[in-house]
Amino acid sequence: MASAPRPSLPALTGLRFFAALHVVAFHVTPREGRPAWLGGLLDNGPASVTLFFILSGFVLAQAYLGEASPGPVSRRAFWVARFARVYPIYLLGLVLEAPAFFLAVVRQEGGLTLESLQRLLGVGSAVVSLTQAWVPSAACAWNCPGWSLSVEAFFYLLFPVLAVPVARLGPKGLRWGALALVAVAALLCGLWLVGDGWLAGDSAHRETWLRVGEYSPLLKLPQFLLGVVLGRAFVLRRTEPAAGPAPGSFVASFVAAGLALGLLTVSWSGSAWAFRDLVLTPVFAWLIWTLARGHGPLAAFLSRAPLVRLGEASYALYILHVPLAFYARAAERLSGVGLERRAPWSYSALAITSFVLLSLAVFSWLEEPARRWIRARWSRPRPAPLSASSGLL
Repeated sequence: MASAPRPSLPALTGLRFFAALHVVAFHVTPREGRPAWLGGLLDNGPASVTLFFILSGFVLAQAYLGEASPGPVSRRAFWVARFARVYPIYLLGLVLEAPAFFLAVVRQEGGLTLESLQRLLGVGSAVVSLTQAWVPSAACAWNCPGWSLSVEAFFYLLFPVLAVPVARLGPKGLRWGALALVAVAALLCGLWLVGDGWLAGDSAHRETWLRVGEYSPLLKLPQFLLGVVLGRAFVLRRTEPAAGPAPGSFVASFVAAGLALGLLTVSWSGSAWAFRDLVLTPVFAWLIWTLARGHGPLAAFLSRAPLVRLGEASYALYILHVPLAFYARAAERLSGVGLERRAPWSYSALAITSFVLLSLAVFSWLEEPARRWIRARWSRPRPAPLSASSGLL
């Protein structure tokens, strides 16, 4: 399909960096010696993945449904563009984390046994094929952040099929569609919580059920589709003759961001994280919409060139920070300095800064060249319009 030039959404790119940083801080910062509000904020790091799923749908809609009457999405070009964008760095993360994964499985199985080899092969095949999110026991194995890539792979498989029906909806249909998707997300959340209550006394099956709720692509699909619907609605609004800033638009992004931060500082104990993600879904959608309009000081701040560059490198930061943390801890222990034990917050700050700098290098010297190389060889002569990343990816 021919597509209009992709609109610039720099504020959303800057937002991606802070969302990725939130997840990194969740994994790297210490649990001790922090005030309650900071503890809540850091413990809610996984909630930022919900923002990534909505943002992914929103930006894909901008890229592929950006005309008044877009045609069908070229499946080959779309899937090649997505593979080129996500898989090279995903594979790098697996290679870096392979020693830690191997050691963990061998220790768990009591040595290099037939059982450990079977687990390495079974989990490894799921992770390499990006299907681990469908297997509760394998979802967080090897390089845990990769589960969200598995979910995104499912979204990418569906997007070319769903794009045309969404593009045919008018503004009213899109509004009703957004409300329906929030309602579906609420229904799925309610059903999952009911199941969690039924399994309260069955620890083994409840653990599997918790993993289903946390990683299942089907439960995350309404978030992605909400982003697609909002993205298409934003395209239609942008083509209206009088689509200037609405009254109050300058403060809307601050209100949305403040509400999101407030919810993220709450301690959501037990399985309440499912309700947290449900409540945050419309809040994140509102934040994305207001920032995409580019009005106000918050959007201007997130659109600054250094933050946009960090946002472009945020995928590498997100997918590589767990293996990098493994090597950082190994190097710190071998050095005998003991910084992680004596000054854990200083160690975390140093580690996160190093990860950010490495992600910038990986983006410039590996991620972008690999993406261009793959698309140049596998795409059709007229490439798909998506030239940058969407959402987390």
